[in-house]
Amino acid sequence: MASQCWAARRRPRLVVPILIAVGVLAAAPPAVAAPSAPPGTAAAPAAGSHKPWNPEPELPGPVAVPRKGTKPAPFTTKTKPISPKALRGSEKATGNGLRAGTGAAVRGRSAAAEPGEPWYCTEYVTPRTSLNADSDNYSATVQYVAELGCNFYLDYAYGVAGIVDRSAGYDGTLLYVGSPFSFSQYYYGATYGGIQIPGDFYDGGRQVEVIFELYLLAPIGTAWGACGPLPGLRYLLCDGLGTDLLHIVLGTGAFTSGLSEPVIRYTALGDSYSSGTGAPPYLGSPNPANCRRGNGTYSVQIQGDRFRGLSIDRTNLKACHGARINELTAPQSLEEFPQVEYVKQYTRLVTLTIGGNDLGFASKLRQCALSDCGGAPLVTPTELQTTQARLVSLYQNITSRMRSDAVLVVLSYPAFLPIPGVDPLPTSGSCFGTNATLDTAELTRIAEGTAQARDMIAAAVRATGDARVVFVDAFDAFQGHRVCSGDPWSNGFVLSDPEESFHPNARGYRAIADRLRQALGITL
Repeated sequence: MASQCWAARRRPRLVVPILIAVGVLAAAPPAVAAPSAPPGTAAAPAAGSHKPWNPEPELPGPVAVPRKGTKPAPFTTKTKPISPKALRGSEKATGNGLRAGTGAAVRGRSAAAEPGEPWYCTEYVTPRTSLNADSDNYSATVQYVAELGCNFYLDYAYGVAGIVDRSAGYDGTLLYVGSPFSFSQYYYGATYGGIQIPGDFYDGGRQVEVIFELYLLAPIGTAWGACGPLPGLRYLLCDGLGTDLLHIVLGTGAFTSGLSEPVIRYTALGDSYSSGTGAPPYLGSPNPANCRRGNGTYSVQIQGDRFRGLSIDRTNLKACHGARINELTAPQSLEEFPQVEYVKQYTRLVTLTIGGNDLGFASKLRQCALSDCGGAPLVTPTELQTTQARLVSLYQNITSRMRSDAVLVVLSYPAFLPIPGVDPLPTSGSCFGTNATLDTAELTRIAEGTAQARDMIAAAVRATGDARVVFVDAFDAFQGHRVCSGDPWSNGFVLSDPEESFHPNARGYRAIADRLRQALGITL
């Protein structure tokens, strides 16, 4: 491990402290003033916060050591793992031992101490972890007790412990600092504390280490001879052998906090083009039957992919067939909350298709099939303007609920029918249903309306002025594979289940998933 300084800054705390503490061992001698409960550090985002957690523990100040002046503040000295070491003649010393032959002035804890008895101090760190796996409070609690005990009276001792992140990419980040202890003319001290690491707001904290830093001042006329082995601990610093002031940093080594690897928490909202309509089978209870949610939809296909270096978690699929804009903020079914309620403060990715039903596309397509719609535009400027304003408000509602660094991805609708001048036109032999009900003028109007909806959705995204709202153009996602092609990615007329008509099939949803991957840099 490379040399490092603890990555922390002295600055005021920014959020309400949360303290997790455990009691000092019952055997602690009453003659030492036990440390008060250590001041907490930021242990989780404040209630309602949507920001990633940024640990900023407050460091203790420099240490004033009697006879030695002021020494560097804890957690500011460069450290790296080192092997135990000892001066010649002290190789067999236990723990932090005084140099042989320099203990004449030592006052032992036991009145029956024999001449020549080795004098030493030992340190103990007892960590403990627990996990809260609740979906709305996924967190790990890391606690510790750190103790110093000697078989003689030190002139002075100072100790403080903290918790350091050892996760990849976060190694050396200081998560927590407890209250220090100090004493003169005594032999025992302890400090204890802990922290709650919010797993959905902080991507580190998966591997942690408890660090115990001490200044130990031996009696006048003595010197330290060894930084000997200590069970369960490793040395990160041993400075001062051969002198009466020993400065050591000990660590437990990295251990798991219990948190799983961080993931992208993902919620898929919208209408039938996101629920999976057109690619059965559909999911059963507790999903409302009318929502037509299926595992074939694009959002399910990208779960497990990697986005921003993290795996996309299991899709929280809440899109529902027939949804309109107002039905994202009001219940569409008595069985579920409004869709936006499923966007949580830890959600990092939201996808959305909405607006087509507000523009009346379903009823207008029926009109085209049953009569004639080729003489006038499919959607009016007023409809587009009204829908755009409502979309802007909806996007802002969603972004107010998700993590501050999350992404709301808004997709346009694919052109699913042949576009005159771009695709071969249907014939009675190759595509009888479409050819019999939709003429060239109507196909042109439908393509124009789909393009106008795309432009309106893109304009609504821009109107938010929020870089976290991203537009993905799916208009040409089915090019070469539209209805009536040799390999259609969209259903045509489905007589057995008309609701599936003109919706993506399984291959179409795969194409939309691929478009998302391309636009967002999602990797398999």
